[in-house]
Amino acid sequence: MNELSAINVISKRNFKPRWVAPTLREIKRRKDVEDDRNGGPKIFHRSTFLEWLNYNAEIFAFSNRLGEKFNEATLQTALTHKSYVERETARLSDMGVDSYLQIQNNEELAVAGGEMISKFTNGYLRAVFTHVPEELIMAMHEFLTSTSNLETVGKHIGLGDLMLCSDFPCESETYVKSLKAVVAALAESSGEERARIFVQDLVVTQLYGLDINELWNPADPVGNLTDILKREGKAEPEFRLIKHSGQNSVLAVYYVGVYSDKNFIAEGAGESLEIAKEMAAREALKQLFHTEDSMKALPFGRQLKNIQSKIVQLENQPNLPLSKWISEKVTSAVH
Repeated sequence: MNELSAINVISKRNFKPRWVAPTLREIKRRKDVEDDRNGGPKIFHRSTFLEWLNYNAEIFAFSNRLGEKFNEATLQTALTHKSYVERETARLSDMGVDSYLQIQNNEELAVAGGEMISKFTNGYLRAVFTHVPEELIMAMHEFLTSTSNLETVGKHIGLGDLMLCSDFPCESETYVKSLKAVVAALAESSGEERARIFVQDLVVTQLYGLDINELWNPADPVGNLTDILKREGKAEPEFRLIKHSGQNSVLAVYYVGVYSDKNFIAEGAGESLEIAKEMAAREALKQLFHTEDSMKALPFGRQLKNIQSKIVQLENQPNLPLSKWISEKVTSAVH
């Protein structure tokens, strides 16, 4: 048998000098004071990091992360803000150098990209939400093309690291303008179809997980329901109290059902009869517009392959307005 040799292990404790802990605490205190004075930790641009290679390499990596093919010069123009050109021109003038720069900004691309985003978004919404009135389409369109939503998309795809602008951290409008310009650059480089899919994948997907009914608040749901039923030749809605609980307490709840021609349509709940009546009317409108809580998940990606032609067709064809909405007209338009 092989004899096991004994190994002597000598325990050792490491002691740090007494000045280390107080010094670290003082450094931490000074950093907190500086952050409070500046309104938060200082943010550094990616170009200051050690792993930053060069701008052309970052542009190439950006297009590959998105899985799209861009013309490099067009993409650089899309990421160049007007303020950057003005700052560089002023800097060269102060140095006594000829200040004429052969650099284009993204103003024109941003205008074209904004129109494309609006058009592509409308086409998707009208092709997917075929039974809703145009007012709800416009409410969803306003949400998707809002500054806050487009800024969120721009930040998540890394535009903040690549935009050339005079302000850092970049302002909201700078993110929005650059994202719109990138969409126009993609359409110019790879065609409008790729730009449409790009908008569907990044912008329209922000609807996922939202209750679209909360984006639109009709002023008079009871009156709207009454008008629709009249146009369809049905009796006016009749509201009936189904049940209630805690009538004389602060936790009172009433359940009201809405009927037409003795047929049950929907029910709603509220802390008073008026609120319950309004909620019942809203639930009835949801059923008419096919926007119930149990509606199918929104289609994205490959699920849109078979309806892309329909999306293109409906980009400039609005849905019926609420004042003319009737289920028969909607069904005939869908088919």
